[in-house]
Amino acid sequence: MTKPAATPSDYTFLQDAPPGPSFTRTWPVRTGDVNPERRVRLDGVARYLQDMANDEMFHRGFETTDPYWLVRRTIIDVVAPLTWPADVTLTRWCESTSSRWCNMRISLRDTAGGHVETESFWIRFNADTGMPTHISDGGMEYLSKHVAETRLRWKALNTEAPPVPSDTDREVALRATDYDPFQHLNNASYWQLVEDDLDGDPILLAPHRAIIEYLAPLPLGSRVQVRSRRDEQGYRQWLFRLNTDGVPDPKPAAAISVIPLPGEPFGPPAPFPPKQVEKVEWRT
Repeated sequence: MTKPAATPSDYTFLQDAPPGPSFTRTWPVRTGDVNPERRVRLDGVARYLQDMANDEMFHRGFETTDPYWLVRRTIIDVVAPLTWPADVTLTRWCESTSSRWCNMRISLRDTAGGHVETESFWIRFNADTGMPTHISDGGMEYLSKHVAETRLRWKALNTEAPPVPSDTDREVALRATDYDPFQHLNNASYWQLVEDDLDGDPILLAPHRAIIEYLAPLPLGSRVQVRSRRDEQGYRQWLFRLNTDGVPDPKPAAAISVIPLPGEPFGPPAPFPPKQVEKVEWRT
């Protein structure tokens, strides 16, 4: 009997916490990562995950043996939103591996009570061929120390078929600042399009799960069409690359879903600035 495909709502992480030594960093939440209500946006979370991966690569010395990686999927579970002002602590560890890819978990908690759990499917690739390649022996030895699975396989979660083209589709101009050193659209830039669509939507005001799956590259200079659907199940978005005639590719370049998780709506962040208890007089 064929096992039913996993869906965004029934997918579960293999580990709730690192079973062994992990990589940890703490830094302040910056105002460039938050919305007007001081919530760290989804693109801000994605930027944190990217920075942590980069920091750990250099910390472990893998920039010479395993320098090139691509993210195939990122899952972001917002249990309680990260907010400004606060310090956020990120804990990163490897949850499962195969010879060419791995699932990396990052748990984020801030000093204001924010809590976000994430998982990213990373693929080690060869810069000359652009194809997946074996993780180095040293990299594999480190990554596989405390994993729950050593035969990781790719299974898509955002499998819903995109809607047909309609008048509600919109074209987005990608900017030069959206691209990384490898001329790939920065992972955080995808989430900016989601935040733009969901600005003020109640789905972001309670616990939620956001999943993005990168399906095809969007090279520098691409024109992109955004299609989306919002219903009682949640929000879905698909990005299509447009050709020179403005016709979208047959298949999407990315598929995104945002669905509610169990839990009560979020309360407002602590007031800012805090109550002033002492008058400060500025003198020249």
